[in-house]
Amino acid sequence: MVISQIPNPDVFQEKDFLVFKNCFKNFFKAKENVKVLVSLSGGSDSVLLLYLILRFFESSKRNIIVAHINHNLRINSIDDQKFIVELGRVLKVETIIRQLNPKEKTKKESIESWARKGRYNILNELAIKTESDVIVTGHHKNDQVETILKNLSEQAGLYGLSGMKIEYKNIIRPLLSFSKNQLNRMIDKYSIPHINDASNDNLNFKRNFIRKQILKPWERYDNEVVESIATAGSNFQEYQNALQFFINDFISLHISQMKEGYFTISKNAFSKLPIIARILVLQNLTSTLGRLRKYDFENIKNFLLNKKIGNIYKSRFRWILLNDRIQYLLQLNQTNIKKVKTRIHEDKKINYIEYEYILKRVDKSSKFSADPNIELFELDKIKNQKLYLRLWRSGDNFSPLGMSGNQKVSDYLINKKVNQFEKWNQVVLLAGEKIIWLCGHRIDNSVKVSNLSKNIVEIKRVAQSNPQL
Repeated sequence: MVISQIPNPDVFQEKDFLVFKNCFKNFFKAKENVKVLVSLSGGSDSVLLLYLILRFFESSKRNIIVAHINHNLRINSIDDQKFIVELGRVLKVETIIRQLNPKEKTKKESIESWARKGRYNILNELAIKTESDVIVTGHHKNDQVETILKNLSEQAGLYGLSGMKIEYKNIIRPLLSFSKNQLNRMIDKYSIPHINDASNDNLNFKRNFIRKQILKPWERYDNEVVESIATAGSNFQEYQNALQFFINDFISLHISQMKEGYFTISKNAFSKLPIIARILVLQNLTSTLGRLRKYDFENIKNFLLNKKIGNIYKSRFRWILLNDRIQYLLQLNQTNIKKVKTRIHEDKKINYIEYEYILKRVDKSSKFSADPNIELFELDKIKNQKLYLRLWRSGDNFSPLGMSGNQKVSDYLINKKVNQFEKWNQVVLLAGEKIIWLCGHRIDNSVKVSNLSKNIVEIKRVAQSNPQL
């Protein structure tokens, strides 16, 4: 890239820049305090966005950072990378380059989906690392129309038909209200440097097919079609916002988050909602709005219509829903809980399966607590055996304090009507291989404290905090 071919951002005439300036003011009201991460592919739209951002932040350019993600899908993608580096150097903008490895794409993922997911993951990581307030991308009105048509072809619902949001979390798409023709006039008039990605001509990519084979021919017959479809998308977003208001109201009234992290949903109130509204409630709680496909909807719908108690739905997004007796239970971010037992020592805190445990000696005057997460037991009765925490197993049994004989842990939990989520996470305290505490419930008769007890130990567990949605 020849330096003389890279103009300065002040190249724009004020009359041409004004419409963009007024738009940007809506997103960057206190621009001297905003740090912006610009996603730069090197294509004409993203480079124009960089120029407009630099012009807008002319007195605060130190707040602008460029990020280029090389997807390594083309042999000459390194040329794009070199262009970005040179552009950043000439414009005196901090430029960060990151790589994606196509070999990491799974067989189930399309190239487009893999690239998008990887790109946004890196952008979010860089936003945190650079302490950027927002990520800006160069999506424009034609991109919005392509997205809506693509979603329509994939049988999308209301959220898919509304397209991309101009602002979503920390992402801003400031050019979304401008058409490709509007941007091209700026690019051509001011000779904005850019590179042409040959993969944009590959009709095997659905978005390219829509752009070249559907939208462009359509525009020749109706030059208002882009504006019309984009307006329809905006209308869908307004309906979506209205529906969201009532969904939020339902969540605040009928859903609670337990200290263990899962949600309880009133079955009586939930079942009165239309089936699509119930699915939208679940999407809100699981942050999957706009991410579900038709088969996801059908699977969830079938689960909700099946009223069998104990049924479990496992989502590919790692959340699970349980049909319990009088409520639904929703667990987010399902992980494989460690099965190994863990040693616990006196006066040393240990985190294990959602709780923090602490074991300490206390004097004989210590009183019993009504809190089921605090127990006393006699140390001498365990005969110096090592103490461990582990998940309960099928076949485990103990002698619950105050009851005669042994009882299977499974029977005890059933009798106490413990729900399936809590069963999965139920921890026991072992002395050697013997259960001496069904944590959060009862200790074993063999370690109960009496008036003759000399060495008494208190074990306490505290639920680790869970973020509220």
